[in-house]
Amino acid sequence: MATNKNTPKAAPESNEEVKSQTEEKTPVPVAPRKPFKLTTNHILWAVGIIALLIGAFGLYERLTEGLRPTALGAYVPWGLWVATYEYLVWLEIGSLIVFTLIVYVFKTHPVLHKMALTLYLTALAILAMALILIGLDLGHPFRFWHVLVSPQWSSLLAWMIWAHMIYMVVLVSKLLIEAYASASSLKKIGVFLSYLSIPLGIALVAIAGSVFGVVIGRPAWQGNGLPLYFLISSLVVGTGLLTFLFVWFYPNKEEQEYLETVRWMGKLLLGLLTIGLTASALGGMVLLYPGIPAQAEALRLALFGPFWWVYWVLHIGLGVIVPIFMLLVPRTPSARQIGVAAGLLIFTFIAVPLNIVIPSQLVIGIVEADLVDAFHGPTLMANYFPTTSEWLITLFAMAFGFLVFLFGFTVLRLRPHDDSTSKEAVK
Repeated sequence: MATNKNTPKAAPESNEEVKSQTEEKTPVPVAPRKPFKLTTNHILWAVGIIALLIGAFGLYERLTEGLRPTALGAYVPWGLWVATYEYLVWLEIGSLIVFTLIVYVFKTHPVLHKMALTLYLTALAILAMALILIGLDLGHPFRFWHVLVSPQWSSLLAWMIWAHMIYMVVLVSKLLIEAYASASSLKKIGVFLSYLSIPLGIALVAIAGSVFGVVIGRPAWQGNGLPLYFLISSLVVGTGLLTFLFVWFYPNKEEQEYLETVRWMGKLLLGLLTIGLTASALGGMVLLYPGIPAQAEALRLALFGPFWWVYWVLHIGLGVIVPIFMLLVPRTPSARQIGVAAGLLIFTFIAVPLNIVIPSQLVIGIVEADLVDAFHGPTLMANYFPTTSEWLITLFAMAFGFLVFLFGFTVLRLRPHDDSTSKEAVK
């Protein structure tokens, strides 16, 4: 087709139009994706979720088969879950009592104020563990609301449940006020709740000890010394938890005030550990002196029975001698040494409630052997060792609490304050 020479040519495009078209055609460079980097948080989340899923199998067995997968029976109705529950109550209540006494009552070591959020979060995670275990230990866990609606006040169990529910409300309120409150009126409420938590926590621990002390069929538990021993144990292991959190989670470890407070906490831990060991020795002598078979045999089982290593190796060896050595031998122990000593104390103190709860029930096979041999049945067992299902549910509870702490610490960022005092601190 011939081109008409008379046809006017199109006007040349302007420089701006040419530049615009060129920019549209030029692809925009895409920033390369950063390679995935595995962090400590990723590992902790993975470990927590995997542990929760493994423990969920035990939870499924408990919900579908009741208490049949456990080793509990008529002679030993309280086992691993009850002992672990008592340990968690000591850990939770003791750390908060010691913290409140130092911060609000004696008003010393203001640097500890920064740990309020982390400590309250840890206590809430421990409370979640404790309530899961004691709830599943009940024959019908979903009927727990009966004791709230129609409590039998003649029962110490009702008092313990109500005290724990009230303490949970106080703890959650303190955490929310510390994290989000800015009004002075709310801060005053937070201070009031801190003071209230001291008598409430002492009452809760004392009631938990009294629940054992009033059981007529277990002579090794009887007496008025058990609530006091529970309180001392709570202060010991609670101080260990507070020291552990302060050593490893405090943000500015180069501060001189931090080092001074850590060393003071180490001395406090050493003193309370010595008091706890003395109370344990005196309690043992009181049980042995009258020569009552049920009491003496329970102590003998704990010290020299099949699981003697729980007391001598786990508790005395790793939980007492090694921490005392780490706190005493160097003239000025480092913060790391104090933190490791506190950690050893925390993780081995579970041996104390285990030796209180289980041997006192197993002794029935010795002092009442004729009764045990006369009747036989699936629940008439005088021996006890936790089944796989019991260990799995304990793992589930621990993993759940660990994930609660991890969520609060990493996602909600409930971490130590950067300011010199917490929002609730009394000036």
